[in-house]
Amino acid sequence: MAKQEKSSGWKSVTSVFSEAPKGVFSRVYLFTGEEKFLIDKAIKVLKDNVISPGAENVDYYLKDASSSEVTLDDLQSLVGTPPFISKRRMTVIRNSGFWANRAPSTAKDQEKWKSVIQSVPEFAIVLFIEEKVDKRKKALVDAVSSVGSLIEVNLQNEDVLKTWILQRCGKYNISMGNDCISSLISRVNSSMRSIDNEMQKIILYCEYTKTTRVTMELLDKLCVPDVHASVFQMTDAIGQRKPGRALEIFKSLIILKEPIAKIRLMLARHIRHLICAKELNDAGMIASRLKVQPFVARNLVSQAKGFSIEQLERIYNLCFESDQWVKNGRMDEQLSMEVLLTASGKI
Repeated sequence: MAKQEKSSGWKSVTSVFSEAPKGVFSRVYLFTGEEKFLIDKAIKVLKDNVISPGAENVDYYLKDASSSEVTLDDLQSLVGTPPFISKRRMTVIRNSGFWANRAPSTAKDQEKWKSVIQSVPEFAIVLFIEEKVDKRKKALVDAVSSVGSLIEVNLQNEDVLKTWILQRCGKYNISMGNDCISSLISRVNSSMRSIDNEMQKIILYCEYTKTTRVTMELLDKLCVPDVHASVFQMTDAIGQRKPGRALEIFKSLIILKEPIAKIRLMLARHIRHLICAKELNDAGMIASRLKVQPFVARNLVSQAKGFSIEQLERIYNLCFESDQWVKNGRMDEQLSMEVLLTASGKI
């Protein structure tokens, strides 16, 4: 399901899904990346294949270090405790910061941590789940790599997500066209957890109403608003010198109770992306540099053709000024956005 990472030494999360059921485990895992849904799935697969039924309370330990540090003594104690019932004891440590803001500062301390990581016994499995990993912290990264697995799980590409959605639909004899699938992906910023939540709503609705095909109208009825699409349409209207249409789209978002500050932020971000698209004029480079899905990059290239760099830069500056009007008390949120859209349509 997940794409193979290119960084040397870093594996795809699919290695866990394929190896764990066969009883193949690493002593230490370091997980990082944006796609938390797949990381949680990997933890569950490992737990299901490591911990004996009924032994979770004694052989499984979870520590979230977001608000409290894990000391060297803590780690030694955790990894050195043998299992009671299962063949291995599993320890999950979230947000330790060992590879980021809490990394050992001296070479001597690094060696101590490195020694503990590399001496994790065969009866233990230790998982570090990190928000950020500074790959320049080479000593500790190499320490994990020497005895375990480095796994980076980024947001999945459009093709993977489409296949996954279609598999979910097929299981319940539901059809969904490409436009609806792309819209669903866009609505949740490619997050698999959010897609999973939205799909559960769609499936329950379709089962209850005997619906077999998902339409855009159904998505609008059941799912989170497609603010990205609305901002794209709003920008199209600005490019076509139709500020009235842009205002209509804006007011429809207000009816859906979308925060105005969020709409302005997304518009500014979209204009910034259009400036990049105008300069690069290559969908592949845009997708890589802006970290967006390929279909988003293609749409950016297409839409950017309707503007000059000067126009986009002036609209981007207007977004900033609009925000200042609110902060300085000159206008309320809604009026500032209405002025922004009207002025942008006349540039």
